[in-house]
Amino acid sequence: MNRHPSSQRLQRWLDTGESRRVDRHITECDLCQSTLETLTVLDREVVADLQAVVTAPNGLLDRTNVGVDVRLQSEAAVGVFVDLFLVARDVAHTILDPTTDSGMAQPEPTDTDRSIR
Repeated sequence: MNRHPSSQRLQRWLDTGESRRVDRHITECDLCQSTLETLTVLDREVVADLQAVVTAPNGLLDRTNVGVDVRLQSEAAVGVFVDLFLVARDVAHTILDPTTDSGMAQPEPTDTDRSIR
């Protein structure tokens, strides 16, 4: 490559690595290496803005932990309520179901039981 690539072509090379000719030229040309550095260096203000955007807000971990604890406590309370409800349902079912009277709940006597009588 006899001429220096344009800034647009250097930028395209940075984005895609498209041309081996540009690649060879850049390895030998200090001017183009300097141009590439200029193209790749971000303004300090842009870097600060990017860091502000990607940095978690203050207290995020504490707020998250508190939120998780509250959620777990709520779920535990609901679980206890459901368990109590199911116990009450089972008791009502046992009391009201005619197939669970005391006569039917007794086991049938076996042959050994009859000989004792």
